[in-house]
Amino acid sequence: MTKNTNGSGAMSENFIDDLNAFFCKYYSNFDFICSMPSYESMTISMILKNKNRIEEGEYAANEMRKISFQNDPDKVLAEIKERYVDNTFTFSVRVAPMRQRFLAFFGSKNLPGRLLGKFITKYGEDPASMADKLGLDESTWKDTLKGIYIPEKVLLFKVFLLLGMRKEDCDALMKLCGAYYNFEDARDVVVRYLIGYRVFNREMIDAAFDEFHIRRII
Repeated sequence: MTKNTNGSGAMSENFIDDLNAFFCKYYSNFDFICSMPSYESMTISMILKNKNRIEEGEYAANEMRKISFQNDPDKVLAEIKERYVDNTFTFSVRVAPMRQRFLAFFGSKNLPGRLLGKFITKYGEDPASMADKLGLDESTWKDTLKGIYIPEKVLLFKVFLLLGMRKEDCDALMKLCGAYYNFEDARDVVVRYLIGYRVFNREMIDAAFDEFHIRRII
């Protein structure tokens, strides 16, 4: 896999190929995959071949639903890109539970917003100046950093990509915010690739979203 950082050089020739391979391996919306004209039904026997069916049967049952196990994965993937519609919508933040708001009032540091601010500082930015970059009004952003609001996944993704955060820091913050990757959502698969392989060049991020007809988030 090509592992680009946030350099400003020309886009890697292999970047989209790497992203495609990752997408084929991890995208798991089987209902959508199997509705493609080129989709072919796969059996566990076809997946396992000479492997032990008892030990690896459960794994194979899940994997045979993936694009990567199709006889012509490139064609299936092309059809998915052509037909995919990004109709996901979430708010940037949600109101924290009463207990967390109570703790925020007393300045507790063990809250999602506090950890978010700590990571922003760690990656060289001033938390107080991030509202405009993230598309939030100043009041909402301040309350998010205090812990009154909890960042939703799309806001976390913006922060991760803008700051070039490491996967372990991203995972820690997502866990505290109760967020997780949904590999039935093309956006989540693409963002997971970008973070996992540290692809933070803005041109490449835009190209990745455009390739799958996903709305840009930064």
